[in-house]
Amino acid sequence: MKKTDLRIGNLASRIGVHPETIRYYEHRGLLPRPARTHGGYRVYTPEHLERVEFIKWLQPLGFSLEEIRSLLAAKFDAALPSQHARDVLRKALTTVDRHIAQLASTRQQLRQLLRSAE
Repeated sequence: MKKTDLRIGNLASRIGVHPETIRYYEHRGLLPRPARTHGGYRVYTPEHLERVEFIKWLQPLGFSLEEIRSLLAAKFDAALPSQHARDVLRKALTTVDRHIAQLASTRQQLRQLLRSAE
C-alpha cells in the first residue's frame, strides 16, 4: 500500500460521505474496482478520491448517476467522449449557464432591495 492510498473509511471521511456510498458507487460502476490488501481491505488511489469528488460536485447540479457515468468517462478515460457524453456535456453547460443567469438576476434583485432599504 502506497502512502497516497486510502482505505474506504479514510476515503469516505475525506469527502464527507458514508463508506456505503463508496461501495454503492463501486457497485454501480462509477468507480473502478480497487485493489485489495492481503487481508481483503479495499485500497483506494488518488484517482478514486478525484472521481468521488467529481461525483459529489455534479450531484447537486441535478445530474443523474447515468449522466455522471458519461461525464466520468469523458474526464478520466483516454478515449474520446462518446456522443452520449458530449450530449451530457452540452446539457451540463446549458444547465450551468441557466444557473449563472438565475444567480445574476437574484444578485441584481438583492442589490435593488438593499438600495431601497438604505
